[in-house]
Amino acid sequence: MPWNRIGKVFGPEDGAEWIPQQIGGAHVKNGVNNCTQVPTVLILADRYRIYFSSRALNGQSYPLFIDVDKENPTNVLYAHKESILGKGNPGCFDEDGIMPGFALHHEGKVLMYYSGWNAKISTPYHNATGLAQSTDGGINFTRVYEGPVMDRIPTEPQLAVTPTIMIDDGLWKAWYISGIKWILHNDYYEPVYGIKYATSTDGVYWERFPELCIPQAHDTEAFSHPTVLKNTDDYEMWYCFRDSRNYRANGPGAYRIGYAYSTDGKNWTRADEQKGFSVSNQPWENEMVCYPFVIEDNGRRLMFYNGNGFGRGGIGVAEWVD
Repeated sequence: MPWNRIGKVFGPEDGAEWIPQQIGGAHVKNGVNNCTQVPTVLILADRYRIYFSSRALNGQSYPLFIDVDKENPTNVLYAHKESILGKGNPGCFDEDGIMPGFALHHEGKVLMYYSGWNAKISTPYHNATGLAQSTDGGINFTRVYEGPVMDRIPTEPQLAVTPTIMIDDGLWKAWYISGIKWILHNDYYEPVYGIKYATSTDGVYWERFPELCIPQAHDTEAFSHPTVLKNTDDYEMWYCFRDSRNYRANGPGAYRIGYAYSTDGKNWTRADEQKGFSVSNQPWENEMVCYPFVIEDNGRRLMFYNGNGFGRGGIGVAEWVD
């Protein structure tokens, strides 16, 4: 495997002393920082800022961040102890939780595309994509709009969430998670979703293409958290994939990290065995690896990712070795 594990960066246990936390203006008590889900990396001049999602006692998600050393990304320089964005107003798409999706520098601000959560009755939840901005270098964010910039449309009736964003010769490109269906398994509805492609002239209004970027190996395979790099001649994508049955609690369908490549960003060839990533014998990542975020900086290619329990195991980092 061409990825060389550097080590574990941060886990829920590292935030135990943060309690009480302040989340959207409300204090909560013990057990707040029980997750470090979906690492989202912003490259700064002297450090990497890693946004991630933790959860309150009621299960609702909220975004925090840590700063890590560029030379040794397992060295945490700073940990931000308050949510960077409060929950949405009642009735809004993000009233029940927020997860970071993708952050980028743009016109002197930091933009963040994020996942908003709504609790539901028939299925457990609904997700849509919101947009927030920061004028202080990515520490505090405010919503650009109260409504989502990517949600259900006539041809995508389930959800649209967790984009990776690229501005390529003035064209905004997004690879995002689109809901396919829900399946009933062990008396619980589980989501099946795939990766789709969209373009925009402004990062707000998107033309969305109907085809799945990565074909499913079977009809209950689900994909999540794509991250895309552009090279001279092609695009590369990392993502995580699982079965929608028996993927929790070390089930046989648990997440692994896959890989695909493309010449145009729309049509992809899946090649998990080439540059994918699997579990190790370390107790925090011996059951699952998921939610990759790949960056290139100073001649290095690094992957930040989650281990067991969808982030309860912590955040790790690996380096590409040719």
